[in-house]
Amino acid sequence: MRTTILSIFLFSLAICETTIAVFDFSNNGLSNNEVLTLTDRLRTELVRVSVKKIVERSKIDDILKEQKFQMSGCVDECLIEIGKMLGANSVVIGSIGKVGNVYTISARMVNAESGEILQAISYDSDYDIGNLLKYGMKECAYRLMDKKPPKMRNLNYKKQLLRAVLGYSGYLIVLGLLPPS
Repeated sequence: MRTTILSIFLFSLAICETTIAVFDFSNNGLSNNEVLTLTDRLRTELVRVSVKKIVERSKIDDILKEQKFQMSGCVDECLIEIGKMLGANSVVIGSIGKVGNVYTISARMVNAESGEILQAISYDSDYDIGNLLKYGMKECAYRLMDKKPPKMRNLNYKKQLLRAVLGYSGYLIVLGLLPPS
């Protein structure tokens, strides 16, 4: 009797466990490899940040092949349906792009049953795509899990050095120690 009750309890816990499927983000102006790499980094960061299960990308690919789905032309409703097939309670969908010199990420966590948007975030970076990979995807993972991201430094030494030099030069000009150009 005890083993039956314990089995039922463990089974109910397994059913209640939240699983998230992260689909490859759509590409708005970057190379496909960059978008795939950034999406993979988001999956990795979600595993680090969350206690929820994250569906491995190969499992998503298997379902797509098995069901003969094409990712191109597969809109949000289609991705949510695939998420259900994977046993996911939630799916993460979004886009990564570049507008002028600004890299941008838009992401949504959607309830796979109701289609309700649980969390929507955006992240913009004036720095290079390397900063987006190193810092932006981590912040996105924290924000998707509705957690406060840790303080991170965006290290772009050239811009920081230029700002410091210009600021110091302006200070010297105001004091009259450096003639204006």
